[in-house]
Amino acid sequence: MKQLAIAVDIGGTHTRAALINSVGRILNRTRILTQPQLGLAAGLEEIASAIHTVIGTTPPEQISGIGVATPGLVDPWQGIAFSPVNLPGWEDVRLKDVMESRFKCPTRVGNDANLAALGEYRFGAGRGSRNMIYLTISTGIGGGIINEGQLVLGRRGFAGEVGHCTIDANGPRCRCGNLGCLEAMASGSALARDARAAIADGQASLMLRLAGGDPNAIDGEIIAQAVVRGDDLAKRLVDRAGVYIGIAIVNLMYIFDTELFVLGGGVSNLGDPLFAAIKRTVAERALPVARQDVPIVPAALGDDAGLLGAAALVFHPGVIVRRGQTQRRTTWRNRALTR
Repeated sequence: MKQLAIAVDIGGTHTRAALINSVGRILNRTRILTQPQLGLAAGLEEIASAIHTVIGTTPPEQISGIGVATPGLVDPWQGIAFSPVNLPGWEDVRLKDVMESRFKCPTRVGNDANLAALGEYRFGAGRGSRNMIYLTISTGIGGGIINEGQLVLGRRGFAGEVGHCTIDANGPRCRCGNLGCLEAMASGSALARDARAAIADGQASLMLRLAGGDPNAIDGEIIAQAVVRGDDLAKRLVDRAGVYIGIAIVNLMYIFDTELFVLGGGVSNLGDPLFAAIKRTVAERALPVARQDVPIVPAALGDDAGLLGAAALVFHPGVIVRRGQTQRRTTWRNRALTR
């Protein structure tokens, strides 16, 4: 009986693979360096090796399929990754075709933030809901939207890019080319940029000492340490980021009328100082009837959200069915899952 899925989560620095059962238990896992500088062919070969590692001696007939979470814009129906920013050289990669050709196993592909949302929805903080919005706030900002149990993907699969919604029309330039994106205002990269600028402008901060005197070494972890120690600049920066995230959440409340917001990613680990600013901003800007009974909670799955979402996509492929599209039943032979 097919009760297992192979999940792959491709990141700019690390790629992780896991063997996961239908209730979200990770049975085996591995992690490798992504190393995009080695080229696409080498990268795909490393991913294949990681898949073989987690399969181990598992009988092929127990494996339902492969789920792949990848950054950037993704066509989830054809399984194509379109030039992710942090994977140079990965241009229009047909991951679904590559994996199915290599492993003779049905493969599903999705944007990493969308699949992290699906992971939290099925196995984490979103369990029991039907409508949920997930934000991942890390080096960048991404999102995934669940509406009535299905991922909101749009016409081409590009929906849910919450990090590139404009918060300030005159804000700093985002890496996407736009001005004032949420990502450019409230991500870990934005926090570090603003901390360095403030220190260069002469503002005193414990962050500089925590960074060993090198302002370029300031990152999210150092900002978090400074907040815990009561550093005024760090606290102001985190509070301001919370305001921007809160504004984005209010916008999403009015657009989607969801029942739950789940916040993940490294910046969300700042905890109460960040969440307090977010919730204060939502209370100030959203009508009471709009924000009533709409919790804003931390994610539950940590770094495993993408892996578990990739597995959930294997077990529940209907979450990405395009409106009007019928599912095709395909019989596969999984003999290539073992060497």
